[in-house]
Amino acid sequence: MKMVKNEKLTLQEIEERKKRLEKKKFRTNIKDIFSKAGFTYIKSENIQLSHDIPGLPISEIDAIFICKNIIVIVEDTCSENSKSKKNHLLKALFQFEMYLNYKSTLINSLKEHINEFANYLEENLYEDNHYVIKTVYFSFDNVEEHIKKRAHEKNVKVIEKPLTNYFFSLVKNIMGSAKYELLKFLDVSYSQFGGKIFSGENEEGNVEYNGFLLPVENSSYPDGYKIVSFYIDPDSLLKKSFVLRKNSWIDPNLSYQRILDVNKIKRMRKHLSSNKRVYLSNIIVTLPSETKILDMKSSNQLDESSQHTVKPIKIKIPDRYNVIGIIDGQHRVYSYHESNKEDNDEKTISQLRHKQSLLVTGIIYPDHLSEDNRLRYEAQLFLEINSKQTKVKSVLTQEIELIVFPYSSIAIAKAILIELSKSGALKDKLEEHTFDDSKKLKVSSIVSYGIKPLINKESPESLFTAWSDTDKKELIKQKNSQEALYEFIDFCVKEINFLLNAVKTIYGEMNWQIDNENRILTPTSVNGFLVCLRLILRSGIDRNIEIYKEKLKNIEEFDFTKYKSSQWNQLGRDIYNRYFTSSDTNLD
Repeated sequence: MKMVKNEKLTLQEIEERKKRLEKKKFRTNIKDIFSKAGFTYIKSENIQLSHDIPGLPISEIDAIFICKNIIVIVEDTCSENSKSKKNHLLKALFQFEMYLNYKSTLINSLKEHINEFANYLEENLYEDNHYVIKTVYFSFDNVEEHIKKRAHEKNVKVIEKPLTNYFFSLVKNIMGSAKYELLKFLDVSYSQFGGKIFSGENEEGNVEYNGFLLPVENSSYPDGYKIVSFYIDPDSLLKKSFVLRKNSWIDPNLSYQRILDVNKIKRMRKHLSSNKRVYLSNIIVTLPSETKILDMKSSNQLDESSQHTVKPIKIKIPDRYNVIGIIDGQHRVYSYHESNKEDNDEKTISQLRHKQSLLVTGIIYPDHLSEDNRLRYEAQLFLEINSKQTKVKSVLTQEIELIVFPYSSIAIAKAILIELSKSGALKDKLEEHTFDDSKKLKVSSIVSYGIKPLINKESPESLFTAWSDTDKKELIKQKNSQEALYEFIDFCVKEINFLLNAVKTIYGEMNWQIDNENRILTPTSVNGFLVCLRLILRSGIDRNIEIYKEKLKNIEEFDFTKYKSSQWNQLGRDIYNRYFTSSDTNLD
C-alpha cells in the first residue's frame, strides 16, 4: 500500500486555504440570494457576447438573474489588490453603463448567445421593452467611498461583503418573501414589476381596509398622531411591509431592530402549520403619510372635526410594496413567508397566507414631522415595547440611544466610533455590522469604557473640556444644535486619530493587524490608549501626531500581551507613565 505523506500546513497556508473557502462561499451566497428569493439563475460566465454597443464589441457577464420582467446583471470580484479591484470595478461601471444605454441590443445579444436566456424570454409573455435591467457589483472587500459614489451616479448597486451576508441571511430566513426587499433595494418601482407593467397600474394605486379610529383623546398620543386598527391578510402585509433592521441598508444610521432569528421563524411556522390558528396579538406598524381615513358609509375622506371619537372607518393605503413599517411583530409577520417545495410546512402556510387576517395597529404621523423624527419616535416606541426583554435592551441600547437621545454620552461615543471606523488608524478594523468579518474588533466595550469617559462633560481629563469652542459646548449641553454636536464629534475623532495614527505609523501597516502576535490591536489595547489620552489631557501636554510619534518612538518594545481583557485602565496608566512622564511624576 502506498503511503501518503501527511504534510503539516504552515499558518500562512492555512490562512490562504481559509481565504479561498471564504471567497468560494461569497460567490455561492450571491447566487443563493437571488435564487432563493425567487429569481431564475442564467449561467453566463465565460460566454463571450458580441454586440453592436459602442466601445464594447465583446463582453462577459458573471451571472444573470431574472424574476418575471426584472433582469439583474451581476459582476463580482474577490481581488484583494486595491489597484486590480479598482480597475475591475471601473471597467464594470463602463460595461454596465453601456448595457443600460443599449438595452435592446444587449437583450438581443443575450438571446443569441445564451440559449437558457432565450428560452426564458420565449416562455414568458413580456415583450423586450417590458424588461427592466438592473446592475449589481459584488465586492468581497471594501470599496472606496468615491468609487461607490461614482457607481451610484451610474445607477449601479455596489454590495460589499457585510451587505452580501445580510441579504443571504434574509433569504435564508424568509426565502421568496425577500424578493420585495431586494426589489426595493434595486430601485424597482411597483409599476415596473410583473403584471403591473401590463395593467398600467402605477404608484398612485390604493387598497382599502375596514378598521377603527382611535382618536388622540383616547390614545394620549401627541396631537396630530392618528392611531388606527385593521385586519390584513399576511400575503399583502408581506408585500407591503419593511423593517428597519440594524445592519441592513434601509436608513442604516437610523435603524434599530434585530435581524430575523431563523430558529424562531422555524418554530413559529411549525406552530402555524400544526395548529392553523392566527396570532391573536396585534402587529404594531407605521403607515405612510399618504394613508387616508375615510368615512365608513360615504367613503369620503373624514374631516378633522369628525376624528375625535372612536368609530369604524375605512383606511386607504398605497398599494405598493415596502410602505408599512413594522415596529413590533416582525417574526409573526415573516413566519408566513413564501418558502420552497422542500419546506414541509409551506403547503399549509401558503393557504393560511391568503386565508387568515392579522390584527394591525398603525400609527399615522402628522404631515409636518420630519423623517428623522419619525424614525426616532419609532425607535423609542420599540424600546418601550421591549423594555422588559433584557437581551434586546443589552444588545440594542447603544444603537437606540444614538437615534433617540443623540446628545447622550453613549450616543456621542457611538457616533465617534462610527467616524473612527471610516478614517484613521481604525479604518476597516472595527465591527460595524453583525455580518462583518469575524476578525474585526468588537466595539461595545470601546464605546462604553474607552470613548464615553473620554467625553465626560464634567471631567478635567475630557475632550469636551479640552475643546475650546465655549459657545458650541453650551449649545450641546442645551441639546440645541446638531451642527455643534457634529463639530465636537469631528474634534474628538481628530484628537483620537492623532494618537492612534502615531502608533500605527511606528508599527507599520504589516504589524498593525488584529491577529498579530504583538496584540497591538485589541479592544483592550485601544481602550488602553484612550485611557492614556485622558491622562495626557489632564496633564496639559501638547497634543499632535508629531509629538506623539516622538514620545512613543519605542512603543514597539512595550508588551501588550500581559494585559487581560478588562485591564485597560492599568494598561493606559502604564503607557502614560513609561512614555509621557519622568520617573518622579509617575501615576500610581
